[in-house]
Amino acid sequence: MGPFDRFNDRAKRVLALAQQEAIDLKHNYIGTEHLLLGLVKEGESVAARVLNALGIELSKVRTAVEFIIGPGDVANMPSPPSEITISPRTKKVIELAIDEARLMGHQHVGPEHLLLGLVREGQGIASGVIESLGVTLIKVRQQLLAALGQAADPSRYPNTFVLASGPFNLFDDVAKRVLVIAEEEARGMRHNWVGTEHLLIALVRHGMARILHQLGVTLELARGGVFKAVAPREEDVTEVTLTPRMRTLLGKAIMLAAPGGERVRPHHLLLALVDDQEGVGAQVLTQLGATADKVRAAIDKESKG
Repeated sequence: MGPFDRFNDRAKRVLALAQQEAIDLKHNYIGTEHLLLGLVKEGESVAARVLNALGIELSKVRTAVEFIIGPGDVANMPSPPSEITISPRTKKVIELAIDEARLMGHQHVGPEHLLLGLVREGQGIASGVIESLGVTLIKVRQQLLAALGQAADPSRYPNTFVLASGPFNLFDDVAKRVLVIAEEEARGMRHNWVGTEHLLIALVRHGMARILHQLGVTLELARGGVFKAVAPREEDVTEVTLTPRMRTLLGKAIMLAAPGGERVRPHHLLLALVDDQEGVGAQVLTQLGATADKVRAAIDKESKG
């Protein structure tokens, strides 16, 4: 019961298959990787057909999961094994799936909403498996929305504030995704604003992760620095707004992209972020040793390489 009373029969079957995959792998939890296996194995839903069309097949996913995390220890399995728990990240995916169904005006949660929630969460092992198979999360979302007859533009969702409040036709899809993640981070911290601190975490999560990791900026360190500078709050928020500093930063990113006649990409966002040394995002980067000069040099090297 609880959130699962809104699941249709296909979605319930996906969860049952995910549970069985976890048991077969001797894992004492249902993670996003098991959920992905369940989505592929279910085989008949729109989500399963889209995954299959993109080359995300059961044998490939199983091989990737077994390579990444391997089998578990039977000694750690609960008794009976069917009483395994759902991981916090999978719970988050389920919350996002329910939200996706709500935003589409659907009464029930199906496999398609689970897949949308999985790619929207974006940080679980399942996301890594998908991308290891040469498919971007944005591609999965676009193909699934197209198959459902939905517009692929995230700005159609009213609660995605940042994409409904500016000239984001000037941004490419990856940069848009970064901004959506920034809003998710703000909401997760129960902040009623989206600031440079949330943008930094979003850039580490998606878009500029490789460059920032090379500079020693991991997601854990970035979150720790941001939480120290701007603590999460206790009360949930319903609406968020872009801070004036963020609006200025986004304008700067547009100006950085303009000379080349290209859309704003994540590296433009990162360059604009480090240019604003009084913003929390740039200050956290500096504290982690990723100075503005180091960031610019890394981006320049990447673009030339």
